[in-house]
Amino acid sequence: MKIRNIPGSYKQKSRDLKFVALLFVAAFLMLLSTSSALGQGFKMTQLNVPVAQTGTTSPFGVNTSEDVVGSFKNTTGDVVGFLYSAGKYTNIEPPEAAGYARAEGINDSDTVTGNYLDSGGRYHGFIYSKGIYKTYDETKTESCGIFGVNNAEDFVGNVGNVGEPGRGFVNIGGTKTEFYASGKDTTYAYAINSSEEVVGEYFDSSNLQHGFYRSAGGTITEIAYPGASQTSATGINDSGEITGSYINASNLPYGFTYIKGKYATTDFAGTTGINSKGAYVGYYWGVPDGTPSGYLASPQAFTLSTVKVPGNLQAQLWGINKAGVSVGSYVATNGTSHGMMISGGKVKNIDDPAGSNTICFGINSSNQIVGVYSASSGSQAFKYSAGKFTDIPGPSGAVSSAAFGINDTGSISGLYSESSGATFGFVLTSGKYKILNVPGSEFTLARGINNAGMVTVQWGDADGYLQSSLYNGKKYTPINVPGAAVIQVQGINTAGDIAYYVSDPYGVGHGAVKIENDYYIFDYPKGSNTGAGGINDSNLIVGSYNPSGKTTPKAFHGTE
Repeated sequence: MKIRNIPGSYKQKSRDLKFVALLFVAAFLMLLSTSSALGQGFKMTQLNVPVAQTGTTSPFGVNTSEDVVGSFKNTTGDVVGFLYSAGKYTNIEPPEAAGYARAEGINDSDTVTGNYLDSGGRYHGFIYSKGIYKTYDETKTESCGIFGVNNAEDFVGNVGNVGEPGRGFVNIGGTKTEFYASGKDTTYAYAINSSEEVVGEYFDSSNLQHGFYRSAGGTITEIAYPGASQTSATGINDSGEITGSYINASNLPYGFTYIKGKYATTDFAGTTGINSKGAYVGYYWGVPDGTPSGYLASPQAFTLSTVKVPGNLQAQLWGINKAGVSVGSYVATNGTSHGMMISGGKVKNIDDPAGSNTICFGINSSNQIVGVYSASSGSQAFKYSAGKFTDIPGPSGAVSSAAFGINDTGSISGLYSESSGATFGFVLTSGKYKILNVPGSEFTLARGINNAGMVTVQWGDADGYLQSSLYNGKKYTPINVPGAAVIQVQGINTAGDIAYYVSDPYGVGHGAVKIENDYYIFDYPKGSNTGAGGINDSNLIVGSYNPSGKTTPKAFHGTE
């Protein structure tokens, strides 16, 4: 009997984006009239069992309470099931298991189903409830596994001898029905909802995966993502929404959802289970080494407003203060780039007279602004206060600089480059520079700074990945967004909440925020390449996105 496996890791495309956006993406915006829309978003929880080998935590099922089951490989190489509930992991491993046990399904009563291998090499299904394990075998001699269970405790799985075509089965109220999804191809039934609808996969004679849907009446329909070389259907909720994964023509895995005849790719490499509230579990290719990490993605609404600006080609916001005054830049229809500040719906150009192409990145409560402009010698950081521009040259030896953040005490965060090309972050306080350089990094950028002096830091590692950290004046703490492959940290507010531009392993951009200890990823509806540039103390977020079918950015503001 063939047991379901997650595809192996591959080196994510973020390597191909090596050190992208070292300084910034040229950017822009104005705020005169807005229209609001509900943005798609998820609260992201990384699922990695603490004692697991790196990249081996594999979530399979999730219930309405967002309790998650799956499996991991421990330090001795044994495969062990797990239950994740209220932030804690519990091993799920029947006493008879001989180095292999997986938890596959969970219902709203926390009944868990799965399979294990005994010392004689035979697989058995099991049901775990209230601390008690019960072994289940479909026949007296064949291997068996239970993969999904619904709230009525009906369950589905696979039965067959190892090396022979296995059959899928459903057990409804004690009545067992075995079936093949196609001919006599090996069939796995993975999930069942309250309407007794079942999804799973079968393997054809070429060992290629095909997803299927089985109605309550037994009618089977293939689930095949358009253009995919292989598809697997692994989850179905009570609304009939199906989740799974597919392999595209380039042999890359993607998660997907399917409901009412429409397929949609998720932001993750694999999407396995789904609950009745639309929360997903699965895996993604993580930072820093491209190995898979488990995730729980819980739906979260974001109310986002497009910033409509007459007479501009493109616009973007990068920073916002506690009074809601925003800064950024825009490109006028004549092609001229301007920095700007928006206050009370009015736009004021902020253009440093010493150069061109001004971009405003940060603003504090006194409306002091920092950013960068293009000088004849290269990029030049500046500070704007009460109508006066002042250059920020950087520490001794700097040949270019950029300023990204300023707090209410006037401390400024940014970067500078030396003639050798080496790039470091800095914090400027009372005329003195403190150099920031993450140990082992290829370059370091200091992005936002809050009133407590906490600095968001973007840096590149030796393998070509962009990573993010929070610097407290003594140490760097990782703040990488779960689910993201390229992470560009941006602004930070007084409470330590953080905004990000991130990309998935396929190069698609998303906005992200960290609120307290929770991470959220979101997209502007009917748009692409969303990014969050700043967040204020009221958790008002600013950033940009590309309208559908367009490649030039528009700005937004909104809340989580």
